Amino acid sequence: MSGLPSLRALRYFHQAALHQNFSLAAQSLNVTHSAVSHQIKQLEEWLGKPLFLRANGRVQLTADGERLKVCCMQTFREIETTCEKIRERNLNSLTVSCAPSFLAQWLIPRISRFTERYKDIALTFQTHVDIERVRREQSDVLILSHEQPVQEDITATLITVDYIGPVCAPSFANRFTYETDFSTLPLLHADTKLHAWAEWAKKTGARGDFWAGKHFDNLTLAIQAARNGLGIIMTPQILVKKEVREGTLIAPLGFAEVDRATWMMVKASRREEMEIEAFRRWLLEEAAMVG
Repeated sequence: MSGLPSLRALRYFHQAALHQNFSLAAQSLNVTHSAVSHQIKQLEEWLGKPLFLRANGRVQLTADGERLKVCCMQTFREIETTCEKIRERNLNSLTVSCAPSFLAQWLIPRISRFTERYKDIALTFQTHVDIERVRREQSDVLILSHEQPVQEDITATLITVDYIGPVCAPSFANRFTYETDFSTLPLLHADTKLHAWAEWAKKTGARGDFWAGKHFDNLTLAIQAARNGLGIIMTPQILVKKEVREGTLIAPLGFAEVDRATWMMVKASRREEMEIEAFRRWLLEEAAMVG
């Protein structure tokens, strides 16, 4: 005997259990009453237990029937939801999620190279870092700065180790070293990275008040403020390589390695999908490039 009864029999039982009526089940399935009765009889024989009590032309679920009804409701609902997600997901499309600063400072300036190589893959961008949306397949790819990921249902690919450091405009008047009391300087903060200065100070031994200063909604705005001479912003090196290379920003103290990295995260069951694999290869190539 196989480990599962007939899927058709389970489907017919499911409808009969919901309606508590073989005739209504037959109507919903667009089959005859005898077809429903036959499938349920086969299922009962397979199980060796009655699923319905039959009396005076009416049917009522037994205790075992009630158990199987709950199981079928949950299982068929999950199958329906999964199939709908698969059907709704467009072929040759990819939804990429990341922080607004990573999208604006790093991904968008480079993404044309991906679209030129993979002209048939349509990209959609989202600005959030919610791993649950990847699990629910509302996002295909999440790019996130994080410590070593450990979720078994998520496949994480290391894109780059994170380095952070203070940057400012070349014309910034207050020169500083590691010995400087940073309380005397106009520090800039991104509300999405509130602990960045403290993280850097812990790594480098720098001293000062690392909470005071101007605050900005996100890191992209804070970087623009630094470019315009408003102060010093603590930022990942990967986000300002272009500006430092071009000279619109300077990093007087360089960048220090921190205890996190930038990862590409996808649902483990989808890691080998063509679009996801293509994006992973491209992302690694871009991260390995200088500048």
